[in-house]
Amino acid sequence: MPSPTKPLYQICLIGSGGVGTIASVVLTKSNLANVTVVLRSKFDYVSQHGWDVDSVDHGQLPRWKPHRIVSSALDAAKDDEGQPVEYDYLVLCTKQLPERNPVVDILSPVITVGKTTIVMIQNGIGIEQDVIKKWPSNAVISSVSHIGSAIKEPNIVKQVGRDVSKMGPHYHAGLEDSESLKRAKAFVEMYCAGGASVCELVDDIQKARWEKLLWNGTFNTVCALSRINVGELQRSGGRETMIVPMMWEMWQIAKATGHELPESVVDWMAYRLPNDCDYKPSMLVDLEEGRPMELEVILGNPLKIAKEVGVETPILDVVYRLLQVQQWQIDQARV
Repeated sequence: MPSPTKPLYQICLIGSGGVGTIASVVLTKSNLANVTVVLRSKFDYVSQHGWDVDSVDHGQLPRWKPHRIVSSALDAAKDDEGQPVEYDYLVLCTKQLPERNPVVDILSPVITVGKTTIVMIQNGIGIEQDVIKKWPSNAVISSVSHIGSAIKEPNIVKQVGRDVSKMGPHYHAGLEDSESLKRAKAFVEMYCAGGASVCELVDDIQKARWEKLLWNGTFNTVCALSRINVGELQRSGGRETMIVPMMWEMWQIAKATGHELPESVVDWMAYRLPNDCDYKPSMLVDLEEGRPMELEVILGNPLKIAKEVGVETPILDVVYRLLQVQQWQIDQARV
């Protein structure tokens, strides 16, 4: 293992929310990388005070900072002396809002063609295509993260759920599969070295994405639509009348696309949280805060695929249309 003073990789991380900040902690702790984090709204405060991390995986880390903090991707593209930086990995942890903030626009300043591997720790289905189209010779790693972590003002990072991730290469024609796999293995090894609870390299990362959508496309969406937390939804009987049937619709889409999940995963996803769980999914929080929801990548894209493969999704369709109305209301309030 290289010494901490001579790191092996240059990493840029964009999107330092609850998930991204813990990812920057993990990558820094690996002692295998210099980590540059792009912070926008919190740049001034965190640059001065650091993050106060309270983590189930990493303990108390007061005033913690990565190797370098910058306020924009343009600043990240050069070092402190103004010289260009070529990154080995770009880790993207932003929300996926392709209709509002195209990913390629966010990443362009810090991507070196043919060199920078793009790691997408994000929600949804079909999120890799725009990146591959823009940079066909670059490796792309897709990551599905199961973690409970959030930012509390002004600089507190509270991680209550362990960092459990599935990662894998997104194979595409512009790069040899062996090279994509090699870069994915190196990143997973680095992530494990940094103290993540579980980081697993999987052969079929899209299957892992569909598995997470069983939860994200159901609990996340219905809690937002109903404006209640997970426990309240379960106690209301909505789990049996709405969530489980929606999960089976999503399961059928995954199966039709060649990513069949075990049938047992539906019960596990539906009943793994207790009835007194007060967790508010991200869409509900976004709705309450008047922010755009990740509606298209979580429901819109799967429903487009369902139409292409001939799967009927009556409940998911209605929930999607109703959430479009909610999103319209948010947009009107922001004008």
